[in-house]
Amino acid sequence: MPIPSTPVPSVRKTMKERVEDQLRMAILDGTLQPGEVLNDAELQEWLGVSRQPIREALNRLAYIGLVEMEPQRYTRVAVVDPQDRLAVLQTLGALFGGVIRVTVPSLAEEQRGSILTHLDRMLPLVAANDAEQHGKLGWELIDLFIEYCPNRILVRATRGALESLAFHLSATTTDENLAWESFADGYLDLRDAVAADEAVKAELAIEQVFQLASPTK
Repeated sequence: MPIPSTPVPSVRKTMKERVEDQLRMAILDGTLQPGEVLNDAELQEWLGVSRQPIREALNRLAYIGLVEMEPQRYTRVAVVDPQDRLAVLQTLGALFGGVIRVTVPSLAEEQRGSILTHLDRMLPLVAANDAEQHGKLGWELIDLFIEYCPNRILVRATRGALESLAFHLSATTTDENLAWESFADGYLDLRDAVAADEAVKAELAIEQVFQLASPTK
């Protein structure tokens, strides 16, 4: 499942923010791999900046879960445990389900039409087991619901967790663990629920897509 891309507004940024953006993208696009040690001197040479903005950026990335730090031992890209995949998937589904629950009743007809059109594009990809394109459109669907969500607190909380969850999910996704049947049934139910303006049924459909009923142990 590809990492979602969040557009970066063209505003003036501090050195720390620019370094953070560069490191974040290097982690999300796989340039820096899970578990890779992040050496200050090497990062200074690569990014052409002093140590201070690098450490500030790394501290921020550690806070959101993309970097791990152990004082006097290591600073590294977060290590991904494949056994956590289902728990990560369910966490993302729980957040997304909450967004859907409060967003569906507030949708304007144009917004509802955009979501239905998007789901109509996704269903054939699921039927064809097209992992790459399904993943891309799946993240775009999440972005659409977040964009239309009227609860700004929920939006902030969901966006705050999205990158770390997406990173861990992407690093543990294989062709063998994609649940195409759950995707097909869940997206079809989601489409019907959104069209009928039924928020609870839409949330239940997402629970199926994200396997919230499956035991994690």
